[in-house]
Amino acid sequence: MAFDIQVTNPQLHASVIPHRIVPVRFARAVSGFADKDAPDIDDRGFIIPQSFCNALGPVVGITQNKTVRVRVIRDRLEPTTQIFASVEDTAIAALEHPSPGTAISSSDVGERKGDCIYLTGTASGSSAQETKVKIHFGAADGPVIAEMAVRVYPELVIRVQAHAVTINGVAPTTTLANVQSMFRRINRIYASAGVRYSLANNLAAESVNGFTTPGTVTLTNVADQRNTELQTVMRLNPVANKLNAYFFAHYFDTVSGQQDQVLGIAFSRNDANANPPNPATGFPGCQAGITVRDSADIKESAHTSAHEIGHALTLMHYADGQAGTPSDIRNDIWGHRNLMHNFVNLINSSAPGDDRFPNSPARGQVGYGSYSDGRVMAGQNLGIKKISGIRQSDQVETLRTAIRNRTYAPV
Repeated sequence: MAFDIQVTNPQLHASVIPHRIVPVRFARAVSGFADKDAPDIDDRGFIIPQSFCNALGPVVGITQNKTVRVRVIRDRLEPTTQIFASVEDTAIAALEHPSPGTAISSSDVGERKGDCIYLTGTASGSSAQETKVKIHFGAADGPVIAEMAVRVYPELVIRVQAHAVTINGVAPTTTLANVQSMFRRINRIYASAGVRYSLANNLAAESVNGFTTPGTVTLTNVADQRNTELQTVMRLNPVANKLNAYFFAHYFDTVSGQQDQVLGIAFSRNDANANPPNPATGFPGCQAGITVRDSADIKESAHTSAHEIGHALTLMHYADGQAGTPSDIRNDIWGHRNLMHNFVNLINSSAPGDDRFPNSPARGQVGYGSYSDGRVMAGQNLGIKKISGIRQSDQVETLRTAIRNRTYAPV
């Protein structure tokens, strides 16, 4: 009896449900706050344009001359199955562990963690370069069962001046030690984008009077770019060619009636140039930089500051302005993992009739840990892939272009 075997395209047959079988996948090697040595990966989609990430799989970012680790998860393989890693172009990235030709071990080896590959960005030069990591089945030259792009970035450095602003005689509680702790964490977030922040070793003391409420920037029903109190703060002795970060005690929003509902606000030079001073009305003009209120939780302050820096580097909220409902785009799991998600903590439940935050344990657990009060922290991942249908999906390229253009520096 003869049998006829045919290949069926599921897209042409509505009754056929396609399934992707993934024997091996890549993942972040740690949980909790961002770790510069164990970055999150961009795993949005496997079929992507050749100009951004040419692997059929995720992509990880590394700074030149730095070493990171990525976890290899055996989804459809026995733990004892031998798998091997190789790098396509070792002039761009080198496999530090396991040694080329050695199987990936599920057990820790010395200081090396089991089921992890360690990669060093060996590329040089002033432009980003990309290669692939391949996972082979059974032997060092066995069939490829997974691949991941590795994008190596030359380091870009942003110099930072922090300011402590006393308003109507009330000073913030944020100290230089607090700010130093924040920026150590911020550097952990931005390492996978090849960006480092160099903080000045002083906290500039600023003072302003005549505001509505002591210690407080009052937000009204005008756009923040045109809020006189906020922009007056951001015009307090900004240092040229630096990112200026202003810390004060409180925000009060007159529209919502809420104090400290807002955590931070920031602007780029694009915002500043679009909202110049108006002497006739006394408006001082919008200024580039970031503002952050006091917080008792250093992780919240660091996350907020890193997010606001993203805005100073022209990043918008994840998929902001995109067609479609928020629950479909900005509030999906990728959105929750992203640094530019527009909430500092995750909301995974909704009131009856409100579908913006559907109840889902997965949406509320993206692996970045919790704040001291138990709120689940939003993610700190930055997108690398350029994906049609997601506005500003290539966040790393966007922010690196902004750094070269110094969109964070005062006008």
